[in-house]
Amino acid sequence: MIAVPGLIPALVLGGAAAAQPPVRARVLVHGSGDPVEGAALRCGGAEVHTDPAGEAALPPCDGPVEVRAVGYITQELSVDPGRGGVWRVHLKPEPTIAEVVVEARAESPHPSRQVLDRERVEKVPGAFEDPFRLAQSLPGVASTPEYSPSAGAFVLRGAAPGESRVFFDGVELPYLYHFQQYASVVHSRLLDELAVYPSSTGPAWGDAVGGVAAIRSRRADPLRAHAGVNVNAITGAGYVLTPIGEHLSLSASARRSFADLLDDANDQYTVWPAFWDYLTRVDRRVSGGSYGLTLIGAGDRYGRYVGDTGLMDPLAQAAAPDLRFERAFHGAMLHADLVRGSARHESVVALVVDRWAADVGAEGQLRQTLAPQLRHQTTARLGDRLTLAGGGDLRAPRVQREVDARRGWPELQAEAPLLAQGAPLDDTLSRVTGGVWAEPRLRLGPALLRGGLRVQADSLVQAAALEPRLSAEVEATPDLRLRAAFGRTTQAPEADSVARAADPLRLIDAWQGLAAVDWAVAGRWELGAEAWARRVDGAVLDLPGAPVAQVDGEAYGVELTTRSRIRERFFAYASLALARSFRADAPGPFDQPVIANAVVSWDPTDAWNLGLRWRLASGLPYTPLSGEYEGNTDTWSPVQGDAYSARLPTYQKLDLHVERAWAFPSWTLTGYLEAWWVPARGNAMYVVHAYDYSQSATVAGPPILPLMGLRADL
Repeated sequence: MIAVPGLIPALVLGGAAAAQPPVRARVLVHGSGDPVEGAALRCGGAEVHTDPAGEAALPPCDGPVEVRAVGYITQELSVDPGRGGVWRVHLKPEPTIAEVVVEARAESPHPSRQVLDRERVEKVPGAFEDPFRLAQSLPGVASTPEYSPSAGAFVLRGAAPGESRVFFDGVELPYLYHFQQYASVVHSRLLDELAVYPSSTGPAWGDAVGGVAAIRSRRADPLRAHAGVNVNAITGAGYVLTPIGEHLSLSASARRSFADLLDDANDQYTVWPAFWDYLTRVDRRVSGGSYGLTLIGAGDRYGRYVGDTGLMDPLAQAAAPDLRFERAFHGAMLHADLVRGSARHESVVALVVDRWAADVGAEGQLRQTLAPQLRHQTTARLGDRLTLAGGGDLRAPRVQREVDARRGWPELQAEAPLLAQGAPLDDTLSRVTGGVWAEPRLRLGPALLRGGLRVQADSLVQAAALEPRLSAEVEATPDLRLRAAFGRTTQAPEADSVARAADPLRLIDAWQGLAAVDWAVAGRWELGAEAWARRVDGAVLDLPGAPVAQVDGEAYGVELTTRSRIRERFFAYASLALARSFRADAPGPFDQPVIANAVVSWDPTDAWNLGLRWRLASGLPYTPLSGEYEGNTDTWSPVQGDAYSARLPTYQKLDLHVERAWAFPSWTLTGYLEAWWVPARGNAMYVVHAYDYSQSATVAGPPILPLMGLRADL
């Protein structure tokens, strides 16, 4: 990070000093009410400074009172000498001097990463203040159409679904995105950072051959309460961050969509989609760190026709199958973050419950998972050059499965995978999976070397593996950095696949490597290029109506990026990813040869923000279906063609964001307008079929969607 210095005018508060009693004042920031620490109150020859709460008391005096604080505009206030109490003063910030952020210079234990903070999440067009809508604009992340069955997929560098994992404060979440919906399960105001590690991660992360997303939640301010509400045409949300006494603090949010209250159905949705989520975190500060408790949960429900009623005659429309989908999870986490001497210890223990239900008429699936989890990491500095990190993680999920099915529903693979298989089930699966790891980090002049070893094991496949990993970074010049990494990652197959396989499955084994260069042009504008490759042994193919198979796979690509950022004023970002992903010499389910993104956000004044985002991506592959007539039941059953041999049209989307903020002494009101446009040729969400599978069509999403809303922050 580079700060561009400049002259910042002082802030002054003037007033008449009272003879009795002393002048007491609390200095706060105009628009947020945050305290201004270190502001100087001056009267005559006396001077005092505000404490962390922004408060100070000045001895009585006859002259004007003056308050100076770096970064704020001078104001004057007449003080009544006979009045007691505390004078509350709101200082307006001086227009900020440009602070250029160079992200390539940030050090990370992972050789490949993309990091998003609250500023970008809240201002990028099309993100609707949602972190993972913005994540889909990062290189290496699969781009999927909104409201499609794959909209909730988090896929990194062509990996299959389930080969990438999402962690919230170190705990794996069952799913990240509200299915076919508008938001991820984490409210942006309680997000501190979202880090995406697309491949070649350090040994701290395991059991993910694709990559990892790590969300870090925001802790409350220990001195002042913050709160806000956000209402638009789709959702209502609220949040609060507040201290509770001297050592406790609370962070909480809740959100619920309400479009289903206005419209209950349409030609495709028999039950209009609805979602909700919540997050509550309580932290206790202790000497050298903190302890905390977090509760998190989310849920979704909707109903839709399995086929396209537009391709059906009236009789077939009346009998069209109707999918009813509902999924929710709840989690409780105990976490500790302590510094002892030169070592930092981070631990979390959690229990997550996930319920996943889907019905088509009399047929249905119920999948319930109870997942205890544990994670610990210790990082210790052993000198100026050497740091040693190590730890371990453990998960012990117990999965209860109930399926009542008379036929397979392959077109529901993304939403109801057990129902897609079409086999009745009533069983319970238990497993224990985890690993231990160590990583020395050695600084040798301009070079940083990281060696790592992880031991990963899984009880369900009864296998263990050693995972060596090595990476290096060299700062060739202050503005030029070179990166390289190589290592092994393994992952246990999904429990459903292990249970359905005729032969025992083995660990998925992947060797990954990358080489990259980052260049900060004149210390301001960043350019980057990264080449990567992954070779997979034992990738799982689990398709409806076909036996479970483990095959070889590979993925490779090049990502070009450019970005520039001036904090709180401007950021621009563009990327081009050229990549391929194969399973058994055929395209993988998220093979996208071309993904391009461009984002720009500009604050021309403190009150206005303008933004634009453009996305283009190759259409996702899918498996075509044909029909087979069954005379005994007088029905048509689907017959799968070659796996992922067809492809949706190229997807393209343009998003616009305009917002206007009005700052009041203790709070800010923001009005915003979002709008997206998807060209007709690329507006395909998924494929539906006629009752006999003789015809197919793509279901289109909304081509133009405006969204207006108001947000109030205290």
